[in-house]
Amino acid sequence: MLTSAAQADIVISDIQAIDLGVLDGGTTSTASDINDAGNIVGSSDTLSGETHAFFLPSGGVITDINTLPGGDNSHANGINDLNQVVGRSNYLNPITLDKVNHGFIWEGGPIRDLGAFPPEDDLNSRSNAYAINNSGLIGGNVDLAGVVWDLVGTPIYPPFPPYVRITDPGPFTPAITFDINNAGQAAGTLLSGTTGFRWQASVLEMLVPLQAGDDDAFGINELGEVVGRGLLAPPVRYHAVFWPAPDTIQDLGTLGGDNSEAHAINNDRIIVGGSETATGDTEAFVWHADFGMQTLGTLGGDYSKAFGVNSTGQIVGESETATGEIHATLWSILYATEIIVDIKPGSDVNPINPGSNGKLPVAILSTASFGASTIDAGTIRFGPNDAEPLRYRLEDVDDDGDWDLVLKFSTQETGIACGDTEATLTGQTLGGDELAGTDSIKTVGCDL
Repeated sequence: MLTSAAQADIVISDIQAIDLGVLDGGTTSTASDINDAGNIVGSSDTLSGETHAFFLPSGGVITDINTLPGGDNSHANGINDLNQVVGRSNYLNPITLDKVNHGFIWEGGPIRDLGAFPPEDDLNSRSNAYAINNSGLIGGNVDLAGVVWDLVGTPIYPPFPPYVRITDPGPFTPAITFDINNAGQAAGTLLSGTTGFRWQASVLEMLVPLQAGDDDAFGINELGEVVGRGLLAPPVRYHAVFWPAPDTIQDLGTLGGDNSEAHAINNDRIIVGGSETATGDTEAFVWHADFGMQTLGTLGGDYSKAFGVNSTGQIVGESETATGEIHATLWSILYATEIIVDIKPGSDVNPINPGSNGKLPVAILSTASFGASTIDAGTIRFGPNDAEPLRYRLEDVDDDGDWDLVLKFSTQETGIACGDTEATLTGQTLGGDELAGTDSIKTVGCDL
C-alpha cells in the first residue's frame, strides 16, 4: 500500500525485475496474477513440450498444477487470498474425442472442472475462468456467455457448480467476464459492439467509450474502478484507459508508441499493463496519477507486459530475457513521497566537478505540507553511489521561515560522472516513510 509522510506526490525510487523461472525442463513461462501474500500463478511449458498452469508461493518452489484428464495445455489466470486458483485447461472429450477447453479451480489437490453448457460432451461446449474473489465467485465465460460461477454452498462437483449469466435476461448477448472483486462486482466486455461493462447482482452497466466505441474492460479493484483499453481512430490504435466510474473515462496514454492496454488496478489506483514504445517494442508499464505512465523494464530483452498487481504494489507479468526467452516476471517497486531537493542551494545551474575532492551541499526543503525536521538524516543517500552524508544541520536556506535540512557529501563519493544531468536523493522519515527527490546538475571540469 502506498504511504506518505505528507500530502505530496508519490514517485518511484526503485524497480527490481525478478525472473521467476520455468517448470522443470521448460523454456517459456508467464505470470498472470498475484495475491496479497505474494503468491503467484501463471503457466510454463514443460520438458514434454506441454504447457501447464503453475502455482508459485512467495519465497517457495514452483508447483505444476497439471491439466484436466487427457489434456496437454492449461493456464492459471487468477488467484484469491485463500490460494484458490482458477484458469482453463483442455481435456479429452470422451464422446467427440476432441480436446476441449474448460474452466478449472485448483485448491492444492486435484484440478477440478468447472464445466460448460450441458450436454457439453455432445457439443464440445467450452469455458474459461479468469478471476476468483475471496468469496469463491469466479468470473469467466461459457462458450459466448459471460458468467459468474458461485461456489458458495455448492456440493462436491461434478456435477458442475451453478453460474449466472451476466447478460441476463439476454442470454444470446456474447460476453466475457475478465475480473471480479470481493464486493461481487465483475468487469468484462460485451463482444457485440465490443463494449466494456461493470456488473453486480444482475445489474449491467455499460462503460462510456473512449471514442470509437470498441473498448475492453480487463480489471476491477475493490472500489469498483475499472481498467482496460479503448479504441481511437483515425488512425486506428488502442490506448490504456481508466474508468473511475461507468460514465467517466481517462486516457492513460502510451510509452511513446501507438498502442497500450491496462490489465489490472489495485485500491491505490496503481495500474499495470503493456505499451508500445517509440522504437516499436512493447514494455510493461505502471501508472499512477502522481507519476503517470512509466516503464517497468525487462529481464534484458526487448519485450515485457504486466498482467497483475496486488495491494502492496507487487506486479507480475512476462518479460524477454537477454537470451531471447519469455519468462514469468515479478516487479518489486519502491514507492516514495516526492521531496524538493536543492543541490548547491543558491545556485540555479548547480555546477559539479566530478573530479573535485570538495564537499557538495544538498538541501531538502520544507513545504506547507512537509517538514524537513521529520527526516531521519541517517537514512539519506545521494547520487549514483548512494553516498552517505558527512554532516547535516537544520537551516532556513530559502528564507521562507521554515527549517530545511542541509547535508554535505563528498563529491567523489556520490558517483556523479561527467555528462550526468541530474542527481537523486533518497531516505526515510522518522516514521519509516520512503522519500525521494531529484534536482538538475551541470558537470564541469570534464574537458581532456
